[in-house]
Amino acid sequence: METRLREHGLRITPQRLAVAELMLAEPVHLSPQQVYEQLRSRLPSLSPNTIYLTLDHFEKAGLLRRIHVGGRTVFDSRTERHDHACCRRCGLIQDLPASSVEHAPLTIRRWRIDAESRVFSGLCPACLEREG
Repeated sequence: METRLREHGLRITPQRLAVAELMLAEPVHLSPQQVYEQLRSRLPSLSPNTIYLTLDHFEKAGLLRRIHVGGRTVFDSRTERHDHACCRRCGLIQDLPASSVEHAPLTIRRWRIDAESRVFSGLCPACLEREG
């Protein structure tokens, strides 16, 4: 993990290493608060501000993607183009293959688009089952 951070021009600190191990080991969608809650027992001196700054640095380095789903901001460890499904009841976020769009809408043809993400919202199978 240290090598990966260095390759992206990031200085190694215990806090950055802990965030990297949590966020980059496997695909996850976590809010800054969730990252903080999962790491604070391991690093008692960790502050929420450090988490926000670290996630921001990781995003700028291209290691994470910031997405807005279900009224919240989460960081996605998969940076390649893909879509999401979000359960409006339990908050589950699931990765989906990217939808293919051949042509951008005419209204944004002159824009420089840096990222594209689609979010499908509804109820996941588990919530539907509980609904009866």
